[in-house]
Amino acid sequence: MNGSFSLIRNHSSKPVSDSSSPLFPNSGFAARDFRLGAGMVIIQPSTGKVVLLNEPARRSWFLPKGRKDVGESLEQAALREAFEESGYRVAPFPVYMLHNQPSAPEDRVLLPRMDTEAIYLTTMSWSAKYNIDGSLRRAAGEYFIHWYLGEIPENAVRHEGVCMPDEVGYVAHVLTWREALQKTSDVLEHSVLCYALKVYHNHLMFCEENEECEERRKEITSNIQKLFISAGQVPA
Repeated sequence: MNGSFSLIRNHSSKPVSDSSSPLFPNSGFAARDFRLGAGMVIIQPSTGKVVLLNEPARRSWFLPKGRKDVGESLEQAALREAFEESGYRVAPFPVYMLHNQPSAPEDRVLLPRMDTEAIYLTTMSWSAKYNIDGSLRRAAGEYFIHWYLGEIPENAVRHEGVCMPDEVGYVAHVLTWREALQKTSDVLEHSVLCYALKVYHNHLMFCEENEECEERRKEITSNIQKLFISAGQVPA
């Protein structure tokens, strides 16, 4: 449940949660040396299952993700990649979760509320490429992928022919979380799935507690009204 990074965590003076890798030094990257991308964990709330992609030719199982296009927001990129690679029309999935993004001053409330912020961030480095004569053809860089939660309905229809040419062999499967975690090929994406499951589980628990609190509030209000009525008074 804690993800893969709990196995490789070192003794850092700046501890983070068990769901994250150790902190890295403050860094800076020029635009030519980094790339932004977005991915999505697609959940089917009606069944409690999750979507995982498979490319039989490579025997790999993975989550939908890809590069952000120019002028596109990360959230839009996540939804587009989810549709192109899975074939499902995906909607953002608002959940109750812990994160560090503040609300706008005019939009701040004391009570917790659902939102659709990114749940996870992964980084991948790419290597430099050289020409035959040894000169540099492409510098190395860092790929930052922001992960979001999405949802599909129980009767979701999978669209064919919406993927990119290099994604033609992708097949989407709606699996149990256990199946998805067992099949996921990439260590980083396994950590994404682990954390997504944790967020989803906590969201459901919070919703259940809220419903119980609301029912209890109604019960208490009803009992108070009955007491007033039995005493011959009209409650305010």
